[in-house]
Amino acid sequence: MKKRDGTTAIVIGASMAGLMTARVLSEHVDRVTILERDRLPHDPAPRKGVPQGRHAHILLATGQRLLDGWFPGITDELVRDGAVPVNTKDMLWYQGGGYLVRADLGFITMSMSRPLLEHTVRKRLLLQRPNVSVTDETPVDGLIVEDGRVVGVRVDSVEHRADLVVGCTGRHTRFFDQLATVGFPTPEVSAIRIDMAYGTRVVRRRPDDFDGTVALVADDPTRSHRMGTIVPVEGDRWIVTVASYHGDVPPTEPAGYADFSRSLPSPVLADVLARAEALAPVLTHRMPTSKRRNVDRLKRTPPGFLVLGDAICSFNPIYGQGMSSAALQAEALGQAIERHGPTSATLARAFYQRAATVVGVPWRIAAGADFADPRTSGPKPAGTDLINRYFNKVWQACHTSLPVARQLTLVQNLLVRPESLMTPAMVVRVLLAARRSPAAGPRRRRDRGQAAV
Repeated sequence: MKKRDGTTAIVIGASMAGLMTARVLSEHVDRVTILERDRLPHDPAPRKGVPQGRHAHILLATGQRLLDGWFPGITDELVRDGAVPVNTKDMLWYQGGGYLVRADLGFITMSMSRPLLEHTVRKRLLLQRPNVSVTDETPVDGLIVEDGRVVGVRVDSVEHRADLVVGCTGRHTRFFDQLATVGFPTPEVSAIRIDMAYGTRVVRRRPDDFDGTVALVADDPTRSHRMGTIVPVEGDRWIVTVASYHGDVPPTEPAGYADFSRSLPSPVLADVLARAEALAPVLTHRMPTSKRRNVDRLKRTPPGFLVLGDAICSFNPIYGQGMSSAALQAEALGQAIERHGPTSATLARAFYQRAATVVGVPWRIAAGADFADPRTSGPKPAGTDLINRYFNKVWQACHTSLPVARQLTLVQNLLVRPESLMTPAMVVRVLLAARRSPAAGPRRRRDRGQAAV
């Protein structure tokens, strides 16, 4: 048992980031209190504070690995409640002008709705960590700052004091603005304008709808930056999402939505929509920018406070990195506390340095993919155009090469670094395999059928 000395922590926000942060903190402080402004449902259900909660969510393999470690038995519970196990070999993935070879990586991920995942994690957290509590319908008005240190929060003029406060309030967090009024610098923000819009429809799921468990389809971003996904969720349902960029908004009326899905370079989404029973109307969501707060560059931060999750980095949601990035950040927070302690004046800066490393990889992956569209604007990481030209070859190589497809899938799941696709041996393999792709050179064609993979 670790010595905790009666320390306390407050986590603002019962999002996935907040729940995972509370789990990590519960090992290092005596009491953790989560304050959530929403009324939390007793059963898995969408809520106001998570407007994107009705849309498809993907927990990457690295995020699931961390959840399994923090909450033993959670995978079995999710399956009992209807979550669908997904093997990477059962993913139908069209990108770069063809279907990727299906790579069996030897592990299973889970597909479920965001409300089911959040509900299950919250239930497990309260069951397994008795020093954690959640108080809902409690909007935090602001931070309490005394002598340059954050010592708690105010709720309806009532003070709630703690040794450490962690803000998990998302991309629109306002706490840095408050800290600026008492002399602390605000972090620089890197914003990449993508003007992304996506539309989601929930339909009845049948096992013979298509040859796979998950489907991902992406068009050429230099011509028609449209994409779509189908993921299985509890209740024998598919969540079907189509998306596009820079003002190309998916229609919400059924015929227009079907036509939009039919414009994708693979017919799998449109074919499922044509056969399946619709269970809900089309819902839309907009995201104008991907946003990264460069908190690691702050010269001064108040002891007793830090932010985590989307408050640091809010990704283009189509890549499914958000929850797994938050999990990696929570892990990094635990490592920083192990080294510095929960009340240390150097904790926030130490954590922000670790978080910068954690979010750097998915940020580069997402930013690079977004800048493949010439209409995207914002601070472009050095070498992006060159890397994108190489990754065009990587996608083509994945149409014929199992080793390349396997390595790319590991990168996409944040299990290995992107540089693993750039070793001399891998570059040779990529260039040779790309020449055999149906999308390469004069043989390039628009394949509208499901390839034999």
